[in-house]
Amino acid sequence: MSSYDNQAMTSSVNDVGVTIGNEKNDDVMKSDVTFDADSTTSSSSKYRIDYSVVMREIGALGKYQFLLVMMAYWVTIPCGINQVASVFLAATPSHRCALPPLDDSSLYPNLTEAQLKNYTLPLDTRTGDYDECKRYNYSLTSCTPGELNCISPFPPIPPKVIPIKCDKGFYYDTSVYTSTVTTEWNLVCDDVIIGSVVTAVFFAGVLLGSLVGGNIADIFGRCPTMLVGQLAMAAVGIGCAFAPNLVGFAALRFTLALFLQAGYIACFVYVMEITGERWRTMIGINVQAVFAVGYMTLSGFAYAWRDWRDLQLAISFVPLPFVIFWFFLPESPRWLFSKGKVAKGKKISEMMAKRNGNHLSDDVWQRAEKAGQELSVNEDSSNSYSPLELFRRRRMRLITINMMFNWFVNSLVYYGLSLNAGSLAGDDFVNNTLNGVVEFGAYLFVILTMDRFGRRIILCICLLTGGVACLAATVVNQYSENNQDLINLGTAFALIGKMAVSGSYAVIYNYTAELYPTVVRSTAVGLGSMAARVGSIITPFTLQLQYIIPWLTSSIFGVLALVAGLATLAFPETLGRRMLTSLDEAESFYAGDVMDTSSSDFEINLDSVEEVKENENTEGRATVF
Repeated sequence: MSSYDNQAMTSSVNDVGVTIGNEKNDDVMKSDVTFDADSTTSSSSKYRIDYSVVMREIGALGKYQFLLVMMAYWVTIPCGINQVASVFLAATPSHRCALPPLDDSSLYPNLTEAQLKNYTLPLDTRTGDYDECKRYNYSLTSCTPGELNCISPFPPIPPKVIPIKCDKGFYYDTSVYTSTVTTEWNLVCDDVIIGSVVTAVFFAGVLLGSLVGGNIADIFGRCPTMLVGQLAMAAVGIGCAFAPNLVGFAALRFTLALFLQAGYIACFVYVMEITGERWRTMIGINVQAVFAVGYMTLSGFAYAWRDWRDLQLAISFVPLPFVIFWFFLPESPRWLFSKGKVAKGKKISEMMAKRNGNHLSDDVWQRAEKAGQELSVNEDSSNSYSPLELFRRRRMRLITINMMFNWFVNSLVYYGLSLNAGSLAGDDFVNNTLNGVVEFGAYLFVILTMDRFGRRIILCICLLTGGVACLAATVVNQYSENNQDLINLGTAFALIGKMAVSGSYAVIYNYTAELYPTVVRSTAVGLGSMAARVGSIITPFTLQLQYIIPWLTSSIFGVLALVAGLATLAFPETLGRRMLTSLDEAESFYAGDVMDTSSSDFEINLDSVEEVKENENTEGRATVF
């Protein structure tokens, strides 16, 4: 994700040097924390410490922090499961019109399924197979039990016998799924769009969770937000399993998405805040990797529980082990300092250092405070800017439109390929697992190449590869007919496309933050995130197009990915360049002016691949809206 499908911001991320509350963002590269001088009073005097000084003494990733990170990662597993759960919850098995009494095997024991279809169903000219939504207009009520007198003449002779829509319900193949949301509420044929709406409602919940999740984590703390998110996901998930109707199910899925995203954001921020700059890239990408683990385990749950209510109930218990982990997770010291809880922040910091075999002396705190005061004196005092500022200057306007389009395409194609696992040839359970496996390859590729070859070229290669793979899958599937080798090749191309777009999704987070100056950086990331949410919301409707024109959906994914890939060449390369600080400097940079390389900024920036998603998850939301 990836996967994660993850959104914009108002409150700050202390680890990347932004002040708490609704104040202006400081440089994304700083690591300072503002707090009350006396946590027991309401003193207006504020002090700032550079927590990176303290973190260096604690250890960038000691054994204790590693244990905390592993426990916090659990939050992302149920996120991965629920984010793509509709692949199995709303699976659409083979179906046809119900044909009572002909499909009653007790009355017609010798009538095979193949014969029944041949007698009563017209061919679908689009697929060449029997139509799943129509039957011939025989008067089935006139059938004599055990006889076929009601389906005469045969073969059908128009205009006496013509195709009509299914008027007696539907008959579903239960060999793979005993029941799904689709089969229980007949979300097929003319009502297939309703299923897409239900999925879109879920992603709308993800969007709203993105808008408020960061603020909730900043107000109440990282650990409480994770705990409440997991408990609520379990409770709401159980409610989904017993939903009495489709409206109730959709409403509960929307609510589940809210808590899912809030907990995910809190988890991401937490693991970034308790680790040092050296390990931050790896820790952040591993959040996505564990998300993919959840993604893959869904296949195991779905294989074991073939009824959608049983499956929903089973996955609802996955968040609960975090309740045990919560008792061992201390609150983020950075958040405690930001809320003026200095004594507790120091106590937890000293505990972390001690369990790593280190010690925090008074001198460490003095140096941290001194460094923080220096940052405070040097911080930019300019005013906050609205999102409109991104469109006022010609070159920044073009960069912003391009960036938003890129986010939109990444999200649309990523979730399109993820949710379409059930439409690929082969086994649904294997295909969904492979969709998760390929993400690991994508993240490894990004880690090994992005800081060596640059953001622009890697983003371009990933999108172009994804686009070509989607188009190749379309062509192969269109001409595969019954050739199993070609069918398997089409599936392979689809998986290559998923891997490629997973890589591009990982790159765009960091690249966006590096393209914009400090004063509008979080606003830009938030705006990109909103474009991505729009992409995920319309994804289920795009998938429905393949049932009208089989090659259209994959073609849309392929063409958009190719266009986005080529459009990335209009971005300037940011690798090795110091971070932009002003709007005028950014406009000059977009025009091609060469910027000096800052080794210190560059070094920290390389360690901040996932701080960008942290910013997206916690800062830009209220700024955008």
